[in-house]
Amino acid sequence: MLFATYAIVESWKTYKKSTIDTVIETTFLSYADIAFPMVVICDSSRVDWERVMQLTAKDVPGIDPGLLPAVRKLLKTFSVLSYGDFDEFDELRNITELPKLIRLNITELLVKVMRPCEEVFSHGSCWWNFKLVNCCDIFELQRTEFGLCHSFNSDFSEYSRARLGADSGLIGAFWRTESGELRPRRTGDNGQWSGVRMYVSTMTPEQVAPGVDAKPSTRIMIGEPRGAPLGSDMVVTAGSIGNVHVWGDRIYNTPRTKTLTPKKRRCLFADESSTGMGTNYYLRRNCKTACYMDHVIQHCGCYLEFMFGLMRKNDSLRPCNVEDLLCLSEKNQFFKSLIPPEQTALLTSNLPGLKCDCMPDCVHQMYLSELTIAEPSISTVLNSSSSILIDAHFTQSTCILYRSDLVLGWLDLLVSFGGCAGLFLGGSLLSFIELIYFLTWKAYHHWRQTPSTTMLTSKSKKKRKGRIIEDTWTIDDTQTNNNSQDARFSYHL
Repeated sequence: MLFATYAIVESWKTYKKSTIDTVIETTFLSYADIAFPMVVICDSSRVDWERVMQLTAKDVPGIDPGLLPAVRKLLKTFSVLSYGDFDEFDELRNITELPKLIRLNITELLVKVMRPCEEVFSHGSCWWNFKLVNCCDIFELQRTEFGLCHSFNSDFSEYSRARLGADSGLIGAFWRTESGELRPRRTGDNGQWSGVRMYVSTMTPEQVAPGVDAKPSTRIMIGEPRGAPLGSDMVVTAGSIGNVHVWGDRIYNTPRTKTLTPKKRRCLFADESSTGMGTNYYLRRNCKTACYMDHVIQHCGCYLEFMFGLMRKNDSLRPCNVEDLLCLSEKNQFFKSLIPPEQTALLTSNLPGLKCDCMPDCVHQMYLSELTIAEPSISTVLNSSSSILIDAHFTQSTCILYRSDLVLGWLDLLVSFGGCAGLFLGGSLLSFIELIYFLTWKAYHHWRQTPSTTMLTSKSKKKRKGRIIEDTWTIDDTQTNNNSQDARFSYHL
């Protein structure tokens, strides 16, 4: 009995701890069931200086033609801008006409001075899953932390956002374009040519603004197609071949873990929260992007429209104007570094920086990438200083699928109790149920029947007592009669 009690108590403690265990479900999860990653291509300079110099008053409506030189100085600061490098806007302090440009739509202007898709991919065609395709049919305009770029297979591109809205992006969900193509795209193979392959034309020296350090190259970003572009980038210089090897495992939590709070399980399911990016689902990448955007709103009261694409329009947010750019420059220290939400002895909350408390995803697909650079061995167009060949593909056809589940659920606890009873007491769970029955219902039923039995016993005793008295009187009468007869007999004698 003692050992059984000890074992049951230990099982109960394990159940109360709600421990989650992660195991390998399979080592052969096919990438054919997984969305191909998003591939973002950004120019080394997001501003084409030749197009800037060709701007006319018609291209900048509502602005006095005499302010075009000031507009050009403004656009120059966006050439190599990225989030956290807002000190590029320090040059705007020297523009005395800056207040007159406050009504300028920065995003529309940046679209006009960026290189279009046809020019970025002008050196050749593209390939997707071994098939020759038109580059501008698969690459779309994309807002990133570097400004305006072009992306492949992104749900946050300008094309996708216009068709999806807030209900897009759940892991494992796909949608179709007008042509019937399934998005996000998938591929069932691995190695070169199985993914996306393209020739990229780099910018000429004349297209880079004077004094801007932008070498002939291109930036590449790889990430979750259902998330906003965010994270580290890779740079490939002109005249090179860039092979982007992608791999990554998947991990998911079973529905049983939903019985725990997000804090205990340390993750969020997609339907348990949303982000400030205008989606109805949770994704950690989108949470961090929304955090970046919220810090700009917190410190300067606006958001950078050309960097952050919202799935759903939010009228409460105001796009930044030219005067707000000076605010970003002054408070750049708050956007340069990321402060962990859990403070340590080395990192205190007093340090300026980004504080983003974004929990991991309960269903997460990892996209890890590695860039290898190769030099062309033959004299081709790749040898020029204005061309790059990029091939992004999976390194293998399968990945590992991890499953996270409760170590002991309520059903497991029930089985554990029954096992302890059978091992140490020689009984089963049914035996305990019978014991409970006899100690509760059976005892109650017996108690209810006890008063009736007492009354019947009392009545029986009274009846028996009456019969004894009557029999006694009968015996006495008989004896009296006998005595009288004996007396009469003696008298006659």
